[in-house]
Amino acid sequence: KIQAELEEQLAVFEKEGKLLEAQRLKQRTEYDIEMLREMGYTNGVENYSRHMDGRSEGEPPYTLLDFFPDDFLIMIDESHMTMG
Repeated sequence: KIQAELEEQLAVFEKEGKLLEAQRLKQRTEYDIEMLREMGYTNGVENYSRHMDGRSEGEPPYTLLDFFPDDFLIMIDESHMTMG
């Protein structure tokens, strides 16, 4: 999916005559894909999170609250904070 989106964006840049932008995007994305395959991580991995968890374009990323049931209760102890 990352590769397919890359190809789409490269076509847009090339159509607009933004060849330098296309070259930079291609180089960076292919490097990131290689790092993900070899190391399982790359700087900026959050840029690829929707591809990794199957979200649609524009869909917000999951947050910690998404993993709790609707009726959960949480207690936060901030006793180290000075009240005043």
